[in-house]
Amino acid sequence: MKPFDRDYGYGDSPEPTEPPEIKSGPLDKSCPNCKGKTLFMLEVTVPNNPMMAGMLGSKEGVGVYMGCAACPYASPMITRAK
Repeated sequence: MKPFDRDYGYGDSPEPTEPPEIKSGPLDKSCPNCKGKTLFMLEVTVPNNPMMAGMLGSKEGVGVYMGCAACPYASPMITRAK
């Protein structure tokens, strides 16, 4: 698996309902894919899915992940209730 494959073995990611927002960055970490100092902390609204239904208890969730501005790299997303 290449570092920029975004499923990380967990299947397809949920489709966001709006574009991601930059919450902080650039971070003091290098991108594991391109080695650039271009990582940002991003937040995106995602619809609830059957796997998260019991955990979130809402119709939408908020996903937080690190993404690179210079290449397609994105870390696994952590999802919480909105």
